[in-house]
Amino acid sequence: MNKYKASMDTVTKGLTIGVSILLLLSGFIPFLSNNEFRFPELIHPSSVYVMPFSLIIILILTYGFSPKGYAIEDRQLVIYRPFQNKYYSTENILKVSMIDRKELKNSLRIFGVGGLFGYFGLFRNSRYGTMIWYATRRDQFVVIERSNGKVIVLTPDDPNSFVSEYEQINQR
Repeated sequence: MNKYKASMDTVTKGLTIGVSILLLLSGFIPFLSNNEFRFPELIHPSSVYVMPFSLIIILILTYGFSPKGYAIEDRQLVIYRPFQNKYYSTENILKVSMIDRKELKNSLRIFGVGGLFGYFGLFRNSRYGTMIWYATRRDQFVVIERSNGKVIVLTPDDPNSFVSEYEQINQR
């Protein structure tokens, strides 16, 4: 069993840094304004004080569900994430293949994250229909087609080795 890292590409790193800074700055601007900070307002907080914590929670949750790596172990595909790993049975997998980024070019995000710590959640395009993405970059795509018709998209740093390992395990 090999663990395959899921590194962010330059675009994803830039989006993550930029959006994180924007969220943190916009959340704490009220504290930097001319209004005096008053302790009683923490007991009965106004929206000015709730906003920074909401934005921090968004950042934490987004990071917590972002993919950090992949593995095939004990007849399961494992998606490593900081909060909770995701498991899919390999018995339901029909095909694992690398595809060109052009095949996913016009994918639309239905529900998920599109750049902050990666690209994960539900996406859709005309070729594959609805897909579940656990990606951290916009190249080196691995598509996993399952028997239930659902497709999983991954972006391991070494997609050739990932596909080869799956094929070797599947032949046994």
